[in-house]
Amino acid sequence: MIAETLVLHASDFIEWLDASGPQAVARRVLPAQDLDVRFTQAPPDLKLIHKTAGTVLWRREPEGMRLVIDGEAEPAELVAPDEALYPLAGEVRDRAGIFLPRRFAFDAGRREGRRLGLFRSPLGTRFGRAGGLYGRTLREDGTPVPWVLLTLRVAPPLAEPLDFIAQSDAHGEFRLSLERLPSLTRDAPAETYPATLTLRAAADGTDPDTLPAAQVRGTGSGNAAFKTELTVDLAPGRIATLASPGRDALVLRLP
Repeated sequence: MIAETLVLHASDFIEWLDASGPQAVARRVLPAQDLDVRFTQAPPDLKLIHKTAGTVLWRREPEGMRLVIDGEAEPAELVAPDEALYPLAGEVRDRAGIFLPRRFAFDAGRREGRRLGLFRSPLGTRFGRAGGLYGRTLREDGTPVPWVLLTLRVAPPLAEPLDFIAQSDAHGEFRLSLERLPSLTRDAPAETYPATLTLRAAADGTDPDTLPAAQVRGTGSGNAAFKTELTVDLAPGRIATLASPGRDALVLRLP
């Protein structure tokens, strides 16, 4: 005989994902126990429970989120109460430094879950047999541009294009792994793959989900040199610097 039933309803759930590298693959879930999550905006009764699969958001309000029912609970008594959406904002940091910190902001309370990607730091990025790219993101005056999101689309012959993503750190330094990029065949018509680079950046933000598009310096002079994308030739299996033509870094112009 069941004397009583304790019913606890989670308010919402955050799943932290490794968003770096190749994009056409399942994302690896990061253990929430390894992360520090700090809120800048949250309900005063919010409590966090970090699990391997993510972070559970618990609240005492509204009434019915926590119930003690005499005896065995009926199915109707297990239904979660309606909850108004509430704004949630903060920052997450990886204590080991393998992933870069990021800000986030969204409305929670519907128990639908939220998936937030973290990007590997230069320290946490490893180059395998497929090679990779590294470099810096700077303004025209040489000032570092931090937290830039770099998307590289590679078009191997006779294959679908592949997207790779990396983010620069607080000093504008980045490493982009080309894991899963196919190697050149013996009868390949060229020694490189064509690729295009696009960037998103802002002077004051670390929320990668809200970064606007930035321009990158290519060939030409003056304003005509800055484009929405940069064309590069990529040699699979090599580790090379990714930079604007004639420069030792990617030169950006922010919106």
